[in-house]
Amino acid sequence: MIKVHNSGYANFNTSEARYIPLDEVNIVTQKIDYNGKPYILFEHNDYPGGALQAAFDGEYWDCDLD
Repeated sequence: MIKVHNSGYANFNTSEARYIPLDEVNIVTQKIDYNGKPYILFEHNDYPGGALQAAFDGEYWDCDLD
């Protein structure tokens, strides 16, 4: 699952997250950053601006749109 959210949203208490199954996205890149944390670049039809980055947080792939 990929958790897509925006931490910079003005009202932090009502910030909604969207959960997208991995089988609904096109994974462009899968790598490990310099801290040893895995991340992916993925594309989804609902986000036409190009690939988004998500880092693995131990439970979900976390994509912050901020």
